[in-house]
Amino acid sequence: MKYILLSLFLATCASAWGMSLEEEVKLGQAEHQKIIGKFGIYRDQKLQAYINQVGQRVAAGSSRPEVEYRFTILNDDMINAFALPGGFIYVTRGMLVHMNSESELAAVLGHEIAHVTEKHALRRQTRGKGISVLNTVLTAVSGQPALYELGNMFGGVLLSGYSREFELDADEVGAQYMAKAGYSPSAMLNTIEILKAKDRIEISQARLENRAPRVYHGILSTHPDHDTRYKQAITESEKLLRDYDEFIKTDEFLQKLNGLAYGKSRQVGVVRKNTFYHPKLGIKFTFPQSWRFETLRQGAMVVNQVGESSFTITTSRLTRGATPASFTREQLGLNVREGREITIDGMPAYLGIADKADTAYGPRPVRFAVIFDERKRLAYILRGAGKYDLRKIADDGNYIASIFSFDRMSREDFQRAKTPKVQVVRAEEDTTMEQLAEESPITNYALDTLRVMNGLYPHGQPEDGQLIKIIN
Repeated sequence: MKYILLSLFLATCASAWGMSLEEEVKLGQAEHQKIIGKFGIYRDQKLQAYINQVGQRVAAGSSRPEVEYRFTILNDDMINAFALPGGFIYVTRGMLVHMNSESELAAVLGHEIAHVTEKHALRRQTRGKGISVLNTVLTAVSGQPALYELGNMFGGVLLSGYSREFELDADEVGAQYMAKAGYSPSAMLNTIEILKAKDRIEISQARLENRAPRVYHGILSTHPDHDTRYKQAITESEKLLRDYDEFIKTDEFLQKLNGLAYGKSRQVGVVRKNTFYHPKLGIKFTFPQSWRFETLRQGAMVVNQVGESSFTITTSRLTRGATPASFTREQLGLNVREGREITIDGMPAYLGIADKADTAYGPRPVRFAVIFDERKRLAYILRGAGKYDLRKIADDGNYIASIFSFDRMSREDFQRAKTPKVQVVRAEEDTTMEQLAEESPITNYALDTLRVMNGLYPHGQPEDGQLIKIIN
């Protein structure tokens, strides 16, 4: 029996390699719809057309020019690029923010084109699923999608990437493709170093924040500093370099990124530095320096650096005849230990402490405020809680400060509360990255963030007259 299973497995591997282009496209098309549904397309036709132009130029020199390659910008701030069988290739706007030349863009796209031409997704699946891949591939080939879930087939690749072997293979093959298209493979080395720097920063920040790091395809493990194989393989491709120019030079490339949206696409309100604005509701509040902002299903939350203290804001419709005090007890069901009626920004409010309230950390004492906007018939519920609080509230001073910073937005606030975007500026003689970070609306780690996106990490400074990207 085991020999029969082995034969079936080997036949499955062969079927993955021998899958027709039509079958590959069918697999990719089904997953493409899920990708678009999850991330959305970044709506910039000119930028999309340019990305496609560069991608098609690189793909023309690939080993599979018969594939119809489709390049899509995803509306996501995650630094990512990936490919699906059949020529579906994606790059996020988060990745584009970190590109500084057309050649670096060509390196990213060439790498992903190589994943398609070398059929890494299909080969990874064959290795990873073992005997179960037989059903997956045979089902895919038979055209009966009810027998498998395509998202399970390639979903892991999107975030974790491929094995070291496949990633290095894509580096080497992708460098050859970009060289044939007239782009120097050295740009791929620049791109790898930028992504490695970003991951080092992310790992350091995650350690400070006591969370798991969100890294790009494990690039530090697939491209360790002590391993020179990928550098040698990429450099070898210089021999294939053709005497073509980039479509556009560096300054013009950066100008194409001018106005690119920055930050999360599905975020409640706008955060600039440590102030939260909600233009639709016309409110704002500030939170402590170094705290990070997170969107909830209903409302928003800020969390301290190590994740042990949180402050949330949610809304609820007012009920007829309710007061902030009665709303707290009857609608929210809080067991109020102490409370008093006050006004905040001219609005009636109830401020207090409740025992054993529901929090992200389980039942904990909570500092709360309920603020009534009677004109909009809304109640704003603000709560602060600590992970290790038993009866006393250790971070009560920060919670109270955020509660009393709650305010209606002014005309100037509405002007300020714009979604952050990439702005390309020309450095002057005295421009420093420290100065730009101080002026930046980026909430945390602004200096490291700006340096990485401009290829200046860890200690670089812009030259006089150099175009650089800032967030504004």
